Amino acid sequence: MAKSHYETLGLRSDASAADIRSAYRRLVLKHHPDRSSAPESKEIFLQVSAAYEVLSDPQAKQRYDEYQASIARAAQQEAKYRADQRRKQEEAERLQTERQATQTGSTIAEEIKRLQVLYGSGRHLEAENLAHNIIQISPRQAIPYAVLADIYRGRGEVNEASKMYAYAAQMDPNNPVYQRRYEALLNQSQIVSDRRGTRMKSEDSKVLAPMVGGTVVLFNAIAVALSSSSNAFLKLPFISTWSFGLMVSLFLSGLSVGAGLAVGNWLDRFTAVTETSSGSAGPTIVLGIVAMVNFWVAALMYILIALGLRAFNFSTTRLMLGVSAAVLLLAIACIPSQINPIQTLLWGGNVVYVGGLVGWMATDSMRP
Repeated sequence: MAKSHYETLGLRSDASAADIRSAYRRLVLKHHPDRSSAPESKEIFLQVSAAYEVLSDPQAKQRYDEYQASIARAAQQEAKYRADQRRKQEEAERLQTERQATQTGSTIAEEIKRLQVLYGSGRHLEAENLAHNIIQISPRQAIPYAVLADIYRGRGEVNEASKMYAYAAQMDPNNPVYQRRYEALLNQSQIVSDRRGTRMKSEDSKVLAPMVGGTVVLFNAIAVALSSSSNAFLKLPFISTWSFGLMVSLFLSGLSVGAGLAVGNWLDRFTAVTETSSGSAGPTIVLGIVAMVNFWVAALMYILIALGLRAFNFSTTRLMLGVSAAVLLLAIACIPSQINPIQTLLWGGNVVYVGGLVGWMATDSMRP
C-alpha cells in the first residue's frame, strides 16, 4: 500500500501547518540532489515535494484529508465485512461439525446396540468384526472393548481378553464390571516369558483336581454297579428303573466334574461365562435350562450353533465333555445292576450337568 502524504513526511494525520513546514525543510535539506548522492534520495525528494505541495495548501489539504478519511472508512467497512463473513463461516462450520457429531453419535449408538444383539445371539465372528469397526470410528466407546474381551475370554485367549478389559475400564471408569473382570482374570492367570515376550497364560495345566473329580465319578460308578436298590420312579416311564442312589450318584458325579475342572482352572469364572459384560445371560445358563429337559439335546444345540457361528466357548465345551464322559461311565455301570443303562444314558446327563453347574458355581464362589 502506498504511503500517505503524512507518512511520507513522517507525521501524524493531525499534524499542524508548522509541523508540516518543519518536516518538509528537514527532509528536503537531507535528500536534495545537491546535498545527497544516495540513489534513493531523488525519489524521496520528489515524494516529499509532492506531499508538501498538497498539505501546505489548506483547501487541497482539506480535500486530501476527506479523501483519506473515506479510504479509512472503506477499509473499516471492508474489514468489518470480512470479519462478519469469517464469523458466519466459522458458525456454519461449527453447526456442520455438531450435526456430523450428532449423526455419528446416533450411528455409533445404533451400531453398539446391533453389536450387543449379535453377541447375545452367539454370532461372535460378526460381533468381533463390528466391534473392531466401531473402535476405529469411535475409540472412546467402552462396550466394544468389553464385547471383544468376552469373546477372547470365551476362546481362552487370556492375554487379549485382559487387554480389552483394561481398555473398557479405562474408557468407562465408573463401570465396576470391567475392572472386576480384569482383576479376576489376572488372579486366575500367571505371567510367563518366552520367545514371544511377556504375557499372561491361563493356569489350566493343573491335572490333580480333575483327576480327583474323575476318581469321584469312578467311585460313584462302582457304587451304582454294586447297588441293588429298588426302583423309585415307577410313575415316570423314561426313568422307571432309576433308584434314589443313582440320582444321588449322578448329581455327585456332576458336582465333582464341575468342581474338579474349576479348581484346576480348566473352567473360567462362573460369572464370566454365565453373564456377559453387558449383563445378558451367557450360553452356559441357556444350555443349562435346555439340559434340564435333555442334556444331549442341549449338547447338540451347542455343537450346531458353535459350528455355524464359530463361537465355541472353551469352558462350556470342557464342561460338556466332562459331563458326557461321566454319563457314559455311569450308564456302563448300570449294566450289571437292575437299572436300565439306556435310560441312564439318555436322561442321566440332565442331572449330571446341573450338578456340574452347581460344583462350578460353588468352587468359583470360594476363589479369591
